[in-house]
Amino acid sequence: MPRLPVRFAVLLILVLATAACAPAKRTAPSAAAAKTTGQTASASPARAAPPAPAVSRPLSVVMGAPLPGAPKTPSPVAPASPGVAAVPPAAAGAAPAASQPAPSALGDASGTPGAPPTGFAGLAWGVSATSNPGLAAYEVDQAASVTTCLWPRGPRDIAGAPIREAFYEFYKDKFYHVWLEFDGMAAYKAALAGLTRTYGPPTQENLEKYYHAWNLGDVNIYCAYHAGENGGDVSFFYQPLYEQMMAARKAGPAKSPSGKAKP
Repeated sequence: MPRLPVRFAVLLILVLATAACAPAKRTAPSAAAAKTTGQTASASPARAAPPAPAVSRPLSVVMGAPLPGAPKTPSPVAPASPGVAAVPPAAAGAAPAASQPAPSALGDASGTPGAPPTGFAGLAWGVSATSNPGLAAYEVDQAASVTTCLWPRGPRDIAGAPIREAFYEFYKDKFYHVWLEFDGMAAYKAALAGLTRTYGPPTQENLEKYYHAWNLGDVNIYCAYHAGENGGDVSFFYQPLYEQMMAARKAGPAKSPSGKAKP
């Protein structure tokens, strides 16, 4: 066998070594494989998606309920002054008992259209706040001798209009005023229709401003809708006590009414 020149042999060895060290050619995954994995065909390796960040929810605080983690101890209640109802503080989230249906908001009418109601939802005008254990103090105005209460198990609607909030006011521990708030035009129409069926046509009204009033002896009733807020309210005033409260407020030191109490 003839011998190869030394230079040629060295060159052949270098060529063979270079071919052995060359990287293999990459191929992209097929379209079928991409469909089964949910990824598009790509020459680069797939990366795992980072975990989704936790969604931060806004803290929801219910009036009268303790903050998360706070000890569940009753809040101290300021001692009531003479003539102010001494009722326990309001507890948030109380729902009507299943065995005790909520009282009717229009159940105190005499049945005669135009006759004044003797109270509201079973609470007679002039009754003490302590006469109904379901009432809970919401706000106390010591200067005006007015206590505003909530009634978690009170009426849920007025003539089919769902009540969003309701406030019961006592002057010198005598019931004289209830204020009901609702949402939407449909609720306003339902409340107005129910009041008209029960007490007859309004004695005063302004249709353009959605305002209606019933002056029924010692009781005044109002129903109004506020278009800008898409909400409205119904209120019952027992005039003898309301007038006493207003006279005492005017005679006393000037002070703006607080909280939810509304003239």
